[in-house]
Amino acid sequence: MTLFVLIVTLILILPFLWMISTSFKQPDEVFSSIPKWLPRDFSFINYLSIWRRRYFTDYFLNSLIVSGFTMGIALIVAMFTGYGISRFSFRGKTFFSAMLIVVQMFPSMLLLIPLYMIMNSLGLLDTHLSMVIAYTTFAMPFCSWMIKGYFDTIPVSLEESARMDGCSRLGILFKIVMPLAAPGIVTVAMFAFVLSWQEYLYAMTFARTEGMRTLTVGIALMQGQHGSVDWGQIMAGSVIACLPGLILFTYLEKYLVQGFTMGAVKE
Repeated sequence: MTLFVLIVTLILILPFLWMISTSFKQPDEVFSSIPKWLPRDFSFINYLSIWRRRYFTDYFLNSLIVSGFTMGIALIVAMFTGYGISRFSFRGKTFFSAMLIVVQMFPSMLLLIPLYMIMNSLGLLDTHLSMVIAYTTFAMPFCSWMIKGYFDTIPVSLEESARMDGCSRLGILFKIVMPLAAPGIVTVAMFAFVLSWQEYLYAMTFARTEGMRTLTVGIALMQGQHGSVDWGQIMAGSVIACLPGLILFTYLEKYLVQGFTMGAVKE
């Protein structure tokens, strides 16, 4: 079983390893008739060229801005929504909870035209706000359901004791529930960030100018004259695009593991 897992893992990471290797190759070596895993001469020319490329820093900053705001807004809304579902009883609770999962089953492409028309009528096209609204729409339902599962693992008796001591409902949420659910909150935040960071379709549709495009769109459109493609620079740009997610995952790994296990509760 261990050997099987190792083989599957190796197959999955091979494209990523090839991407890293290609990003350090000289242009003539990228198109070599005999591919080699390791570059003949390690070179940072692709990284220097891509970073100096016009608008690339704008692509990177746009992705950070959109993903950061999407993560923050989705997390705030999901915390209150998840806490309300977890702790309160109200008419239609079961239906509302089910709809949070059902809406995730529909392809995001179905909402592309309606959202485009709404953003166009509001004058929000080619702005960060249009993408933040769209991404939050997709991230919030699943984030709410995930964080509701984390809140379910926290004993209600702790909140009852705090209420007896005079703590308000908001005080309970911020002083007791949130610290105990920190691993789950980190997991939800990572989900929202990655979802918005890697999205392509809506970013391509809503961003009309070069200066407003995100990293995924910018890398996809990096083509030279006559359709020629500089694969070395594209691979370098792809590696750079992976860095924020890898850094966050490496730093928050222990919280993610705890968060996944906390949410695995059976009602």
